[in-house]
Amino acid sequence: MELEVGALTGAGYGEKSAERVVQRNGYRDRDRETRAGTVELRIPKLRKGSYFPGFLEPRRMAEKALTAVIQMG
Repeated sequence: MELEVGALTGAGYGEKSAERVVQRNGYRDRDRETRAGTVELRIPKLRKGSYFPGFLEPRRMAEKALTAVIQMG
C-alpha cells in the first residue's frame, strides 16, 4: 500500500519532493477477515482524492452483488 500511495502522491512517506501532488492525512484502520483470522490494516488517507487498495477491490464487488441480491428479495 505504501508504494501505491507513494506513486499517487508523488513522494514517499515523510519525503519532500517537488513532484508531490497531494499530502497524506493519516490512516484508516480496517479489519480484514481471512481464513487464517483477522488482519488489521492501516489504509493511508489522502487530503484530496481517495485511495483504496486494489487487493481489497474483489471483496468490495462481492459485497455490492450480495447487497443487490438482498434488495431484490
